[in-house]
Amino acid sequence: MAAPYDPHAIETHWRTRWEATGLAKVDLDAVSSDDVFVNLVEFPYPSAEGLHVGHVYRYAGVDVHGRYRRMRGNQVFQPIGFDAFGIHSENYALRVGEHPKAVTARTTRRFTNQLQRSGMAFDWGRTVNTSDPSYYRWTQWILVQFFDAGLFYQAEAPVVWCPSCLTVLAREQTENAGTTCERCSTAVHERTMRQWFLRITDYADRLLDGLDALDWPERAKRLQRRWIGKSFGREIDFGNLTVFTTRPDTLPAVTFLAVTPGHPAAGSSRPHPITGDPVPVYEADYVVDSYGTGVVMGVPAHDERDRRFASEHGISVSDAALLSDAEAGAVGRAATRYRIHDWLISRQRYWGPPIPIVHCPGCGPVAVPTDQLPVVLPDIDDVAPTGDGRSPLAAVEEWVRTTCPQCEGPAQRETDVSDTFVDSAWYFLRYPSTEFDDRPWDTDRTARVLPVDFYAGGQEHVQRHHLYARFTTMALHDLGLVPFAEPFPQIRLGGMIVREGAKMSKSRGNVVTPDDYIDTVGADALRCGLLFSAPWDQGGEFTDAAIAGVERFFAKTWRAITSPDGEGPDDRALARTAAAVSDAIERMAFNVGLARLMEIVGDIRSDEAKRVFVRLLAPFAPHLAEELWHQLGEPYSVHEQSWPEFSADLLQEDTVEIPVQVDGRLRGTIAVPADADEAQVAAIARESVPALGEVTLARVVYVPGRVYNVVTEGSRRRVPTTDD
Repeated sequence: MAAPYDPHAIETHWRTRWEATGLAKVDLDAVSSDDVFVNLVEFPYPSAEGLHVGHVYRYAGVDVHGRYRRMRGNQVFQPIGFDAFGIHSENYALRVGEHPKAVTARTTRRFTNQLQRSGMAFDWGRTVNTSDPSYYRWTQWILVQFFDAGLFYQAEAPVVWCPSCLTVLAREQTENAGTTCERCSTAVHERTMRQWFLRITDYADRLLDGLDALDWPERAKRLQRRWIGKSFGREIDFGNLTVFTTRPDTLPAVTFLAVTPGHPAAGSSRPHPITGDPVPVYEADYVVDSYGTGVVMGVPAHDERDRRFASEHGISVSDAALLSDAEAGAVGRAATRYRIHDWLISRQRYWGPPIPIVHCPGCGPVAVPTDQLPVVLPDIDDVAPTGDGRSPLAAVEEWVRTTCPQCEGPAQRETDVSDTFVDSAWYFLRYPSTEFDDRPWDTDRTARVLPVDFYAGGQEHVQRHHLYARFTTMALHDLGLVPFAEPFPQIRLGGMIVREGAKMSKSRGNVVTPDDYIDTVGADALRCGLLFSAPWDQGGEFTDAAIAGVERFFAKTWRAITSPDGEGPDDRALARTAAAVSDAIERMAFNVGLARLMEIVGDIRSDEAKRVFVRLLAPFAPHLAEELWHQLGEPYSVHEQSWPEFSADLLQEDTVEIPVQVDGRLRGTIAVPADADEAQVAAIARESVPALGEVTLARVVYVPGRVYNVVTEGSRRRVPTTDD
């Protein structure tokens, strides 16, 4: 429906005013650690022609939260940036036949324009871009610190190779039980290569233990715990092959050993440690050499996967009795194993920060001195990955040839680049210190502003970015470089908006960009339509019906606020609405908050009610609320006003409904004064519930405000207690 106002004129006017007055800016040198509130959302990959509405959905929720915090008195620091290096951006550039540098510059401008038009209160003066040398200089600096501390090393190891992206991947960057690339969905396979790793395994126990104190969704903690995968068990020798098992009691029923494909022991046998009988050794795809010992006991009598494998290969099944606890605890050696492995960061690609290492024939790997950073990514025309295990940078001879920083002899630069997750593992540290070019972050500013107070992201990053950022922060803390060990004490995970039941993608033809909606109905209607369509932490289907419903709501709101003053609602109704909206925003339940505003808008007629309502609306529909605040003759800006507060007395219910039971069975419901004592409740129950006059009372169980239960003589039914 047509709005009774011009949303485009209003939104353009107020965005211009906000930018001119620096509404979203915070003087980080003037704030105290108690007042500043860092409200952060994961920064986007500029790896497509623009944002889709799923991005707006996630960012709008965070923006509502930030605007609410500002009105509650916090100095809200809400920066944004671009995760502009990496395979995602480079693959897109290769698809469209352009250089990654040119494509990234264009798409970054496009993303910026879309985010600004969406009304997000980002501090654009502190934007970071990971492909800018002024940023990746410090990414390289961190790697040098880790190299000097022994946390960054090169080793030959089996690694995951993507034949489409033509590079190695960290195992965290695979999907479908490690079988496909998370970027292109191509089947991956293993290769043995010499690569660069970060010693995240040194921090496995601290990463696990630290989860307990974090305000994260339980599913996020569960995912990280599962990925780290700490297991207690026994190492048992079958000849010269050692297995790790958490079920040593099943040892008598072992009828085969399984090893990784290509293992030299495949096709042979090893003696059973109890009977001495030969146990055949088979290759099996389900064996992972990076977990345990790379050798698995096959116990088909007690494991479904082993049973299927035994059936397929004609292997016998043993019904031997299991070991007792004492016997199982005596075999082999006690051992602890982890699923996590060291973080592989090498990429044989072009678009990324060059790894700051020089290879010297005499000195070995040597870190580039920090005063020689950044090692600038050279401009080359042919950036296509080679597929031969080397980066395209290896062909740039004049760049590769260099001098050893230690012996000053001839040396060669490392030609791999570091993975994009290294860039994003520390970017939050840079935001408060973007104006400093002689340090990655200012010590005093960092201590005052960080860690991040509220961080919003996606579940897909729990086992990747969130884990890497925690490790990086812990390691920097141990080196005395940051004053805290956890980067994100509070995280909330946003859900995914889908279209026609599927994740938005060009291949499905269901991508919806925000531009058309902003052009037709305005940014506020799009924001609120998205947030009203589904619980923010769950996501859901994007429909035009939600947008249309918000348009009707906005029209009612405009008429209510601009009409002459009248009666109602009373203070109690306003107080309860304000409390409900506050609670909804705190819980990121924005659809619930909007629903409460929609319920009461028809009663908004008095002068006071209008001023309360517009302030409650402001985080959700910032442009419309700003205009209505102006229409009410109030001073600029509504976003700097105090959040509506009411006396606690107004939030108390006058009456409560209590179920009345006989022997635990519901017999009626009564309305009683909220402050009624048990005698009053009993009297009202006797008058209102006829069934009470038909029983012989033995005792009463009364749970104040919840249930009144009469227990009859001889009853054996369990009844509620005050502990229920």
